[in-house]
Amino acid sequence: MSTETALLERWVWLNVSLVIALLASALRWFLERPHLREQRRTNPSPTSYRAVWEMPWIIHPLRLLYAVGIPALALLWRGVLTPSGLGLKPFFWTAAQTLSTLSGSWDSWVRDLGWTCAFAGGFWVLVALADRTAKRLSPPRETRHSLSAALREAVYHQVHWAFYREPFVLLFGVGMGAWLGLVPVAGEALLNPARWTELQSPPRGRDLLIRVGLAVLSAMLFIQTQNLWLMLLADTALAWILGQKHETQ
Repeated sequence: MSTETALLERWVWLNVSLVIALLASALRWFLERPHLREQRRTNPSPTSYRAVWEMPWIIHPLRLLYAVGIPALALLWRGVLTPSGLGLKPFFWTAAQTLSTLSGSWDSWVRDLGWTCAFAGGFWVLVALADRTAKRLSPPRETRHSLSAALREAVYHQVHWAFYREPFVLLFGVGMGAWLGLVPVAGEALLNPARWTELQSPPRGRDLLIRVGLAVLSAMLFIQTQNLWLMLLADTALAWILGQKHETQ
């Protein structure tokens, strides 16, 4: 496959992913709107309507199939994505390299880990200060900490963001490409009615804003490390430590 064809096909895969996401969110909004309208009329409590497709055993496999399956097909089947552009840095025990300055070496991983800890630590401090301020302005809410949920969400989002980022990195370089890769991510979120609904609830809005911050952190870590494995680790650790606020007490 020529370079021009591979580059063009990258954008085709990215657009297909965007279209699927927008169609799914529009369909969900169309199907849920009558139920939500009826609920507001008969029971104006904060509990929300839950459709059958929101059941964990249905929604999570579908989300992972969408977020991981599409990049996997583009990378492994069509070969139009590059491992380096995705951030799939070789592990130091498999790199078999003699120069410590090369990507995938032990020294490179140690430096990447140091930057990851520094960035993740700074992010945690910012959120902790914001949570402390919020406690003085609103009643405290119970926080749920789930390692399995944090790992699942990290895989879903980090792989999805890496997929959207890769064509921009190829065209514009690591620095500019990492930031431009957030454009389709933001567009996908802004055109999803569910994201606007979440902002109306303080607990869910807090979790959404943390996820937005993690997207920015992901871009910063990619610029510094190009290491998707450590980005997954940082996302999982932060989401687990910070937890999720419950909708009700």
